[in-house]
Amino acid sequence: MAVARVKRTVSKHKQVSSALVARSRSAKALMGKQMPLKKKTASAASAAKPSPSSTLGQMKAVVINLKSREDRWQGLQKSAAKNAPWLKLERIDAVDGRETPPPAADVVKTWSTERLAKLFHWYRSKNIPMSPGERGCCASHLKAWRICARMQKPLIVLEDDAVVLPSFTKTLQQALREAPKDIGALWITSKDRGTRKRAGKVLMEPSYVWTTVGYVIWPEAAKAFIKLLPMDMPVDNFMAWHIKEGTVKTFSVLPAAVRQANTWNIGSDVPHSDDVAMWNSA
Repeated sequence: MAVARVKRTVSKHKQVSSALVARSRSAKALMGKQMPLKKKTASAASAAKPSPSSTLGQMKAVVINLKSREDRWQGLQKSAAKNAPWLKLERIDAVDGRETPPPAADVVKTWSTERLAKLFHWYRSKNIPMSPGERGCCASHLKAWRICARMQKPLIVLEDDAVVLPSFTKTLQQALREAPKDIGALWITSKDRGTRKRAGKVLMEPSYVWTTVGYVIWPEAAKAFIKLLPMDMPVDNFMAWHIKEGTVKTFSVLPAAVRQANTWNIGSDVPHSDDVAMWNSA
Protein backbone atom coordinates (compact mmCIF):
# COMPACT_ATOMS: atom_id res chain seq x y z
CA MET A 1 0.00 0.00 0.00
CA ALA A 2 2.80 2.46 0.93
CA VAL A 3 4.61 1.73 -2.34
CA ALA A 4 1.41 2.42 -4.33
CA ARG A 5 0.92 5.78 -2.59
CA VAL A 6 4.51 6.77 -3.35
CA LYS A 7 4.05 5.88 -7.03
CA ARG A 8 0.84 7.94 -7.21
CA THR A 9 2.59 10.92 -5.55
CA VAL A 10 5.52 10.73 -7.98
CA SER A 11 3.07 10.52 -10.89
CA LYS A 12 1.24 13.65 -9.70
CA HIS A 13 4.54 15.53 -9.36
CA LYS A 14 5.45 14.56 -12.93
CA GLN A 15 2.06 15.74 -14.21
CA VAL A 16 2.42 19.11 -12.43
CA SER A 17 5.99 19.49 -13.72
CA SER A 18 4.90 18.69 -17.28
CA ALA A 19 2.08 21.24 -17.06
CA LEU A 20 4.49 23.94 -15.82
CA VAL A 21 6.92 23.16 -18.62
CA ALA A 22 4.11 23.29 -21.19
CA ARG A 23 2.91 26.66 -19.85
CA SER A 24 6.48 28.00 -19.93
CA ARG A 25 6.94 26.88 -23.53
CA SER A 26 3.57 28.39 -24.48
CA ALA A 27 4.52 31.72 -22.89
CA LYS A 28 7.88 31.76 -24.70
CA ALA A 29 6.17 30.94 -27.98
CA LEU A 30 3.70 33.74 -27.44
CA MET A 31 6.51 36.19 -26.66
CA GLY A 32 8.36 35.02 -29.73
CA LYS A 33 5.34 35.78 -31.88
CA GLN A 34 4.89 39.22 -30.30
CA MET A 35 8.51 40.34 -30.70
CA PRO A 36 8.42 40.69 -34.48
CA LEU A 37 5.31 42.86 -34.14
CA LYS A 38 7.21 45.29 -31.91
CA LYS A 39 10.12 45.31 -34.31
CA LYS A 40 7.77 45.88 -37.24
CA THR A 41 6.08 48.77 -35.47
CA ALA A 42 9.42 50.41 -34.67
CA SER A 43 10.57 49.85 -38.23
CA ALA A 44 7.38 51.42 -39.61
CA ALA A 45 7.82 54.46 -37.41
CA SER A 46 11.42 54.78 -38.56
CA ALA A 47 10.38 54.54 -42.21
CA ALA A 48 7.74 57.22 -41.70
CA LYS A 49 10.32 59.69 -40.37
CA PRO A 50 13.70 58.75 -41.85
CA SER A 51 16.82 60.52 -40.66
CA PRO A 52 18.51 62.82 -43.15
CA SER A 53 21.85 61.97 -44.74
CA SER A 54 24.84 64.11 -43.74
CA THR A 55 24.53 66.08 -46.99
CA LEU A 56 20.84 66.77 -46.54
CA GLY A 57 21.14 67.48 -42.82
CA GLN A 58 23.67 70.24 -43.48
CA MET A 59 21.48 72.05 -46.00
CA LYS A 60 20.03 75.42 -45.08
CA ALA A 61 16.37 76.28 -45.69
CA VAL A 62 14.95 79.80 -45.99
CA VAL A 63 11.27 80.70 -45.88
CA ILE A 64 9.99 83.78 -47.72
CA ASN A 65 7.36 85.27 -45.44
CA LEU A 66 5.51 88.60 -45.29
CA LYS A 67 5.52 90.19 -41.84
CA SER A 68 1.74 90.35 -41.99
CA ARG A 69 1.43 86.58 -42.51
CA GLU A 70 2.57 85.17 -39.19
CA ASP A 71 -0.13 82.51 -39.62
CA ARG A 72 1.63 81.10 -42.68
CA TRP A 73 5.02 81.06 -40.95
CA GLN A 74 3.53 79.11 -38.04
CA GLY A 75 1.73 76.72 -40.38
CA LEU A 76 4.90 75.88 -42.26
CA GLN A 77 6.82 75.36 -39.04
CA LYS A 78 4.10 72.97 -37.87
CA SER A 79 4.22 70.75 -40.97
CA ALA A 80 8.04 70.77 -40.92
CA ALA A 81 8.15 69.79 -37.25
CA LYS A 82 5.79 66.89 -37.95
CA ASN A 83 7.26 65.54 -41.19
CA ALA A 84 10.89 66.73 -41.21
CA PRO A 85 11.83 67.62 -37.61
CA TRP A 86 15.52 67.84 -38.54
CA LEU A 87 14.85 70.69 -41.02
CA LYS A 88 16.05 74.04 -39.72
CA LEU A 89 13.99 76.88 -41.14
CA GLU A 90 15.21 80.47 -41.35
CA ARG A 91 12.67 83.17 -42.04
CA ILE A 92 13.49 86.01 -44.45
CA ASP A 93 11.27 89.05 -44.91
CA ALA A 94 9.30 88.93 -48.14
CA VAL A 95 9.35 92.18 -50.10
CA ASP A 96 6.02 94.01 -50.12
CA GLY A 97 5.83 95.35 -53.66
CA ARG A 98 3.35 98.03 -52.66
CA GLU A 99 5.31 99.48 -49.77
CA THR A 100 8.86 98.93 -51.03
CA PRO A 101 8.83 98.25 -54.77
CA PRO A 102 12.09 96.83 -56.11
CA PRO A 103 14.26 98.90 -58.48
CA ALA A 104 13.66 98.48 -62.20
CA ALA A 105 17.23 97.23 -62.48
CA ASP A 106 16.09 94.12 -60.57
CA VAL A 107 12.47 93.73 -61.71
CA VAL A 108 10.77 95.41 -64.69
CA LYS A 109 7.47 97.23 -64.31
CA THR A 110 5.94 96.02 -67.59
CA TRP A 111 6.42 92.64 -69.23
CA SER A 112 5.39 90.74 -72.36
CA THR A 113 3.53 87.44 -72.54
CA GLU A 114 4.95 86.79 -76.03
CA ARG A 115 7.15 83.90 -74.87
CA LEU A 116 4.24 82.27 -73.07
CA ALA A 117 2.04 82.64 -76.15
CA LYS A 118 4.63 80.71 -78.17
CA LEU A 119 4.48 77.83 -75.70
CA PHE A 120 0.84 77.72 -74.64
CA HIS A 121 -2.15 78.14 -76.91
CA TRP A 122 -4.29 79.76 -74.21
CA TYR A 123 -2.10 82.89 -74.09
CA ARG A 124 -2.21 85.98 -76.29
CA SER A 125 0.90 88.08 -76.82
CA LYS A 126 0.39 91.21 -74.77
CA ASN A 127 2.41 93.86 -72.92
CA ILE A 128 1.08 94.21 -69.38
CA PRO A 129 2.08 95.86 -66.10
CA MET A 130 3.50 93.51 -63.50
CA SER A 131 1.43 93.66 -60.33
CA PRO A 132 3.03 95.03 -57.12
CA GLY A 133 2.61 91.58 -55.58
CA GLU A 134 4.44 89.92 -58.48
CA ARG A 135 7.26 92.47 -58.32
CA GLY A 136 7.57 91.90 -54.58
CA CYS A 137 7.62 88.14 -55.11
CA CYS A 138 10.40 88.52 -57.69
CA ALA A 139 12.44 90.65 -55.29
CA SER A 140 11.85 88.17 -52.46
CA HIS A 141 13.26 85.26 -54.45
CA LEU A 142 16.14 87.47 -55.55
CA LYS A 143 16.94 87.89 -51.84
CA ALA A 144 17.18 84.10 -51.53
CA TRP A 145 19.38 83.83 -54.64
CA ARG A 146 21.78 86.42 -53.27
CA ILE A 147 22.04 84.46 -50.02
CA CYS A 148 22.73 81.27 -51.99
CA ALA A 149 25.30 82.96 -54.24
CA ARG A 150 27.44 83.60 -51.15
CA MET A 151 27.25 79.99 -50.01
CA GLN A 152 29.20 76.85 -50.85
CA LYS A 153 26.21 74.52 -50.62
CA PRO A 154 22.72 74.35 -52.15
CA LEU A 155 19.88 76.23 -50.48
CA ILE A 156 16.30 75.08 -49.94
CA VAL A 157 13.90 77.93 -50.77
CA LEU A 158 10.30 77.73 -49.54
CA GLU A 159 7.40 80.15 -49.80
CA ASP A 160 5.33 80.56 -46.66
CA ASP A 161 2.31 78.73 -48.05
CA ALA A 162 4.33 75.53 -48.48
CA VAL A 163 3.32 72.35 -46.66
CA VAL A 164 6.13 69.91 -45.88
CA LEU A 165 4.89 66.42 -46.78
CA PRO A 166 5.69 63.09 -45.05
CA SER A 167 7.73 62.13 -48.13
CA PHE A 168 10.04 65.16 -47.77
CA THR A 169 13.17 63.51 -46.38
CA LYS A 170 12.98 60.28 -48.37
CA THR A 171 12.20 62.01 -51.68
CA LEU A 172 14.84 64.70 -51.32
CA GLN A 173 17.56 62.25 -50.26
CA GLN A 174 16.88 59.98 -53.22
CA ALA A 175 16.75 62.95 -55.62
CA LEU A 176 20.13 64.22 -54.41
CA ARG A 177 21.62 60.74 -54.90
CA GLU A 178 20.30 60.60 -58.46
CA ALA A 179 21.08 64.18 -59.46
CA PRO A 180 24.02 64.81 -61.83
CA LYS A 181 26.97 66.84 -60.57
CA ASP A 182 26.10 69.81 -62.79
CA ILE A 183 22.56 70.19 -61.48
CA GLY A 184 21.55 73.81 -60.86
CA ALA A 185 18.08 73.55 -59.35
CA LEU A 186 15.63 70.95 -58.09
CA TRP A 187 11.89 71.59 -57.94
CA ILE A 188 10.56 69.70 -54.93
CA THR A 189 6.93 70.04 -56.01
CA SER A 190 5.04 68.01 -58.60
CA LYS A 191 3.44 70.83 -60.62
CA ASP A 192 4.42 71.27 -64.26
CA ARG A 193 2.76 73.07 -67.17
CA GLY A 194 3.67 70.26 -69.53
CA THR A 195 4.48 66.55 -69.43
CA ARG A 196 7.49 65.44 -67.43
CA LYS A 197 9.83 62.57 -68.27
CA ARG A 198 11.21 59.98 -65.87
CA ALA A 199 14.91 60.55 -65.13
CA GLY A 200 15.37 58.32 -62.08
CA LYS A 201 13.54 56.62 -59.25
CA VAL A 202 12.19 59.99 -58.04
CA LEU A 203 13.98 62.39 -60.37
CA MET A 204 11.93 63.87 -63.23
CA GLU A 205 12.92 65.94 -66.26
CA PRO A 206 10.52 68.91 -66.28
CA SER A 207 8.77 70.41 -69.25
CA TYR A 208 7.98 73.85 -67.81
CA VAL A 209 8.24 74.07 -64.01
CA TRP A 210 5.25 75.70 -62.37
CA THR A 211 5.10 77.75 -59.12
CA THR A 212 8.02 78.58 -56.84
CA VAL A 213 6.56 77.25 -53.59
CA GLY A 214 9.58 75.01 -53.02
CA TYR A 215 12.90 74.35 -54.76
CA VAL A 216 16.57 73.70 -54.10
CA ILE A 217 19.06 76.00 -55.81
CA TRP A 218 22.83 75.64 -56.12
CA PRO A 219 25.17 78.68 -55.85
CA GLU A 220 26.22 78.63 -59.52
CA ALA A 221 22.59 78.59 -60.63
CA ALA A 222 21.76 81.46 -58.27
CA LYS A 223 24.59 83.48 -59.82
CA ALA A 224 23.34 82.59 -63.31
CA PHE A 225 19.83 83.88 -62.56
CA ILE A 226 21.27 87.06 -61.02
CA LYS A 227 23.27 87.71 -64.18
CA LEU A 228 20.01 87.64 -66.17
CA LEU A 229 18.53 90.61 -64.28
CA PRO A 230 16.28 92.45 -64.57
CA MET A 231 13.53 89.88 -64.20
CA ASP A 232 11.30 90.53 -67.20
CA MET A 233 8.58 88.07 -66.22
CA PRO A 234 7.01 87.06 -62.86
CA VAL A 235 9.55 84.92 -61.00
CA ASP A 236 7.91 81.55 -61.68
CA ASN A 237 7.86 82.19 -65.43
CA PHE A 238 11.28 83.85 -65.37
CA MET A 239 12.87 80.77 -63.84
CA ALA A 240 10.83 78.31 -65.91
CA TRP A 241 11.66 80.04 -69.19
CA HIS A 242 15.42 80.10 -68.61
CA ILE A 243 15.35 76.52 -67.33
CA LYS A 244 13.56 75.47 -70.50
CA GLU A 245 16.18 77.39 -72.52
CA GLY A 246 18.91 75.32 -70.82
CA THR A 247 20.48 78.14 -68.82
CA VAL A 248 20.16 76.17 -65.58
CA LYS A 249 20.00 72.37 -65.51
CA THR A 250 16.92 71.57 -63.46
CA PHE A 251 14.98 68.50 -62.36
CA SER A 252 11.80 67.97 -60.37
CA VAL A 253 10.62 65.09 -58.17
CA LEU A 254 7.89 62.48 -57.93
CA PRO A 255 6.48 62.09 -55.34
CA ALA A 256 6.46 65.73 -54.28
CA ALA A 257 8.27 66.79 -51.11
CA VAL A 258 6.13 69.91 -50.58
CA ARG A 259 2.83 71.29 -51.86
CA GLN A 260 0.94 74.55 -51.64
CA ALA A 261 -1.45 74.89 -48.72
CA ASN A 262 -4.27 75.73 -51.12
CA THR A 263 -4.90 74.92 -54.75
CA TRP A 264 -3.61 77.20 -57.48
CA ASN A 265 -4.68 80.86 -57.22
CA ILE A 266 -6.73 80.25 -54.04
CA GLY A 267 -5.88 82.48 -51.08
CA SER A 268 -2.84 83.92 -52.87
CA ASP A 269 -1.26 87.21 -51.78
CA VAL A 270 0.05 87.71 -55.33
CA PRO A 271 -2.48 88.67 -58.06
CA HIS A 272 -1.47 87.26 -61.45
CA SER A 273 -1.15 89.93 -64.11
CA ASP A 274 -1.12 87.43 -66.98
CA ASP A 275 -4.80 86.62 -66.45
CA VAL A 276 -5.66 89.45 -68.85
CA ALA A 277 -3.58 87.78 -71.57
CA MET A 278 -5.65 84.61 -71.55
CA TRP A 279 -7.77 83.97 -74.65
CA ASN A 280 -10.85 83.47 -72.46
CA SER A 281 -10.41 86.81 -70.67
CA ALA A 282 -12.64 89.75 -71.52
